[in-house]
Amino acid sequence: MELSIRTRSNVNINAIYTMRRSGSTLQQIADKSGKSKERIRQILISNYGSTKHKLMSTEQLRKLFGFSRHHILDLYNSGVITPVKEWKASNGQYLLWSVTAISQINSYQNATKVCKHCGVGIPSNRRAFCSLRCYTESHKYKNMSDEAKKRHLDSIKRYRTKQKQAVESD
Repeated sequence: MELSIRTRSNVNINAIYTMRRSGSTLQQIADKSGKSKERIRQILISNYGSTKHKLMSTEQLRKLFGFSRHHILDLYNSGVITPVKEWKASNGQYLLWSVTAISQINSYQNATKVCKHCGVGIPSNRRAFCSLRCYTESHKYKNMSDEAKKRHLDSIKRYRTKQKQAVESD
């Protein structure tokens, strides 16, 4: 959606507000409008009372649910949630989420709450396992996947090597 920001010497305030609500930074709006970032901030405050947009960063969404960043990205990659805006920069990928992402995550969690070990429904106060017994049982070596067993054995080898080096250096 292409919005005309400049109309003669006046600035189209609705276009600025729409860009801000869609996740554009003040600097991006300033570059497009030919005004300074500070002037865009002043326009937003004088007309709308705030420069804040109603979008959340991945970090804010992560803190809201208590998830890891990787869990949020897994939900995104599996198509459970969709960002409003995304862009790639030299130091990573950035995503902005609307309030609908919260309801999408909640409905996904409610629909898929089964124990990872036994397949029984999970109580509301738990996330992945129905009981402590299932949690401990699933983390036993005999129940690990082949990849997990390999990672476990590799970590033991690294630990033993470090211990051997520490003893030899003393």
